[in-house]
Amino acid sequence: MKSRLTLVGAFVALACTNSAQATNWLQVQGNEPANAPLFKPFGFIQPTFTFIDDNPVTGLQGGAAIYNGQDQVANLVGPDLEVGSKLQLNRARLGARGVLSPISDKINYFFLTEVGRNAVTAEHDVMITDASMTFNFIPGARIRAGLFKLPAGEEALVAVHTSYPYVYFTGMSENLLVERQVAPSTAPGAAPVGLAKAQVTSGGSGFRDIGVQVYDWFNTGPWEFSYAAMLSNGESIDRLGDSDGNKDLTLRLQSSYIFGGKGPNRDDLSVYVWRQGGERRFGSQYYDRVREGAGFMFRKDVYRLSGEYIQGEGMIAGGPNPPFTTAPFNTVGLEDKAHGWYLEGGWRFHPKWELDLRYERFDRMTESAANEREFNTTTLGVQYFINADTRVTVNYELRSVEVSNPEAITPAANRANAITIADNLEDRVSVQLTWKF
Repeated sequence: MKSRLTLVGAFVALACTNSAQATNWLQVQGNEPANAPLFKPFGFIQPTFTFIDDNPVTGLQGGAAIYNGQDQVANLVGPDLEVGSKLQLNRARLGARGVLSPISDKINYFFLTEVGRNAVTAEHDVMITDASMTFNFIPGARIRAGLFKLPAGEEALVAVHTSYPYVYFTGMSENLLVERQVAPSTAPGAAPVGLAKAQVTSGGSGFRDIGVQVYDWFNTGPWEFSYAAMLSNGESIDRLGDSDGNKDLTLRLQSSYIFGGKGPNRDDLSVYVWRQGGERRFGSQYYDRVREGAGFMFRKDVYRLSGEYIQGEGMIAGGPNPPFTTAPFNTVGLEDKAHGWYLEGGWRFHPKWELDLRYERFDRMTESAANEREFNTTTLGVQYFINADTRVTVNYELRSVEVSNPEAITPAANRANAITIADNLEDRVSVQLTWKF
C-alpha cells in the first residue's frame, strides 16, 4: 500500500495534452467540409498487451467453494475472458468518409468496420460500427441518420485513435454506457435478492445505436454552442430492426470557449450535459433504462484537465454471479441505480512525451444494500508519440472494490465470500500501440 501511495503522489503533481479530448465531436464525426473528396479511406489499429497478476480465488465457502482455484472475470482479459495476460489486436478499424458531391455537397457520409477483439466483436468477428449519412440542408438543424455514436458522455464520443489518452475506458462508462442486450435466464440457481437472472444476447454497443439525430453548432466570437437530439432503437447494433418498438431519446448540450485551433486538436474550455432515456423488455415486462451525465473539458497548450459525472437508473448490468466464467447466469438490476465520476489530466512535457493521471469512483447497485459495490481506480499513464500517426500508451491501473454493506449480506458464508472476492481484485498493466492511416 505504501508503494502505491508513493506512485500516486508522484503523479498527482502532474495531473493537470496535446492529445485532445476537448472538441465538438458532433461536428468532427458527423460532418465534412463542402470541398472534401467523395471517397477518403481511413483506419487505425491498436495492438494491446494486458497483464493482470494470475491470482486465483481461494477460501470461498459453502456452495461457492466450487469456484476456488478460478480467476474472477475482473482479473481476465476481455472479451474472451480466458487468461489474465494477453497480446491481442484490440481494435482494427477501416472505413471511409466523404461528401456525395455528384448528388449534393450538403450530403456527407461516414462508414467504419471493426475486426479487432473487443466487446463489439464478442459475437461476430467483423462488425459494422458506423454507417451514416448527414444532410445539411436546414439551417440550424443538420440531420444524421444510420448507425453512429450516441450524443452521450465524453468517453462515448471521443475518437480513440486520435484523442483518447488511456488504453481502457472507465468502469463507469463501460458498465453504464456500453450496452449488451439481455434476456431472462432459465439456468439453475437463484440470483441474489434484488437482482434478476439474465443471459447476454448480444455484443457490446460500442456507445452506438441506429437512429436519427438532429443537431448543429453556433459560433459567436470565441464561443460555440452545440446541441443534439437523437431518436434511436435501443437495440443491438447488429440488428437493423427494433424488436420491441420502443425508442430511446438522447439529448446533449455543450458550450465551449475556444482558445484556438480546430478539429480534434483545438484548445478550449467546454461544459456539457446529456441525458438518455428509454425502456427495455425483460421477459414480458418493460423497465426503464435512464442515463444522465455532466462534465467539463479544458485543454490549452500542453495541459489538459477534464471530469465527468454519470448516473444510471432502471436496468443496471451486474455481470456473472458469482463473478466467474463458469457461473450459470449473469445478473441485472431491473429497478436499481448506479453513479460514478472521474477526474483526469495530462501534461505534454515534451513534444514526444505525455504524462496522464485519472481517478475514478463507481458505485453500483445503490438500491440493493447487499449487492452494492464501490469501485476505485487510479490510472497512471505515459504516452510516447513516435510521429503524428503513431504513439505508444502505457497504463498502470491501481484497482480496488469495497463491499459497501457487508452486514446486509447473509448468511455469514456469503458475506465472507463477497469480501474474499473483493480483496482478490488485482491491478492491471497495459501497453498499446496506436497507428492510424
